[in-house]
Amino acid sequence: MESYKEFLKSEVQEFRKAGHRFLEKEISKAEFKGISGGMGVYAQQDQKSFMIRLRTPSGLISKEHLNLILSYVHKYGLEKVHLTTRQAVQLHDLDIDSVCDIMEDGIDHDLFTRGGGGNFPRNVSLSPLAGVEKAEAFDVTPYALQVGNYFLGNAPSYKLPRKLKVAFSSDEKDTAAASINDMGFMAVSEKGIPMFRMWLAGGMGQGPAVAVPYPSLVRPQEVLYYVEAMIQLFIAEGDYENKAKARTRFIPRRMGTEAFLECFEKHLEEVKKTHQFEEIAPVAAEGMSSCEDLNGTCIAQRQEGLYTVILHPVCGQLAAQDLEKIAAFVERVEAAQIRLSMEEEMYVRNLTREQAEELQAMMAHMMQTPVARTLSCVGTPSCQMGILQSQKLCRGILAAVKEAGLCESRLPMIQISGCPNSCARHQVAEIGFAGRKVKVGDRSEDAFQLFVGGSVSGADTHMGELQGVMLASEIPQYIVELGKLLEREEKSVTEIAECECFKELTEKFLVS
Repeated sequence: MESYKEFLKSEVQEFRKAGHRFLEKEISKAEFKGISGGMGVYAQQDQKSFMIRLRTPSGLISKEHLNLILSYVHKYGLEKVHLTTRQAVQLHDLDIDSVCDIMEDGIDHDLFTRGGGGNFPRNVSLSPLAGVEKAEAFDVTPYALQVGNYFLGNAPSYKLPRKLKVAFSSDEKDTAAASINDMGFMAVSEKGIPMFRMWLAGGMGQGPAVAVPYPSLVRPQEVLYYVEAMIQLFIAEGDYENKAKARTRFIPRRMGTEAFLECFEKHLEEVKKTHQFEEIAPVAAEGMSSCEDLNGTCIAQRQEGLYTVILHPVCGQLAAQDLEKIAAFVERVEAAQIRLSMEEEMYVRNLTREQAEELQAMMAHMMQTPVARTLSCVGTPSCQMGILQSQKLCRGILAAVKEAGLCESRLPMIQISGCPNSCARHQVAEIGFAGRKVKVGDRSEDAFQLFVGGSVSGADTHMGELQGVMLASEIPQYIVELGKLLEREEKSVTEIAECECFKELTEKFLVS
């Protein structure tokens, strides 16, 4: 491990030089992105400041790493950290030397950034309640960490066509989105035996696709063989020429689903012949707490008398002072664990009822309804790829809903992406928005595509229906009127989506 760390540090030294060459305009924006992505760093839109993505493995943050992140916040005068939709932590508005210093210090403390972007396997997603979820067949955490460590060790040697995303979900709720990832695993019990359902070649962004269900169940002990087979298939069959069609989801479209699955089987057979991986035996979930959830953000765990509190900072932007309070709280609660979700949330686990109530009282501004837990990517001006200010829209919606005095329980979580790249997974949201520019007369206006009726679960994952395009400035009012309609009709968005009253309201706001 020490030699690997030294190798990573040597990469940072070279990257620091590349960063200064970029600032001196000696290399282009595209050239720098090609270098920086694999290091987990991106230039922001001003081309002077930078974002670094700390690869918290599958959203697990130890108390030591939480305090380390807090130390970076203090040292570099950061007002907030961003909790991402891939269970990582991003620090923004840093200069290149600060970024490199954080990378080097992180390596010393086993907090890495390598492979956090670019054409590499990304952070392995994991259900945030894995290990404490009442409905789970077994704890999938060891397998997510095993795959994540495997990727981390191989990241410098990978030459993939594009990024690859792997997910592990605890149960049918599919809270890690296994059914829309390049590779997804879901824990099930087959006649009392722990097994995985598996999906292949799914993904969001341009040309999204629900993943292809694998026809057989997978033994948890063999997970790495299946993962390596997918890596080998991607290298052999992925498109290295056309970046727009380089993700795994385009391979079965080109080959056909049956041929794709046959191709996967051939790679799996070869991997099993040539590789020998450590096998982790699953441990079936035991015991069941009699406790009930205290509320929507205080969840009763499988373990008797213990709870998980869900904290959702607006837009995933966790203020420095809130991070300080959380760090101090978990430091004095010995059993407390922290995990991040794909909804930009922090789960504080293994709390007694009294501890859970104390934390909820301390963070009352985060104890929110579904609409107040609206999901937004970081957007412009921080994101180099962003088109619009997704977080501005998120805050505008929340302010309008509050001002209107709506009963917020009817409105669902809204998922907002600042561009078509779908960091907020807008295509599978109950209500989703994706940023774009539109021509209105002779002016270019900020606008968002509206998607309605999407869903992610082990039983039914499907894309929402594109309704059309709305001006960004009018969306908060649309959500207010939709909330009033849902109250009046006493229905959810999914229930009302086919009703004429919903169509009439929506068409009133569409510009195309």
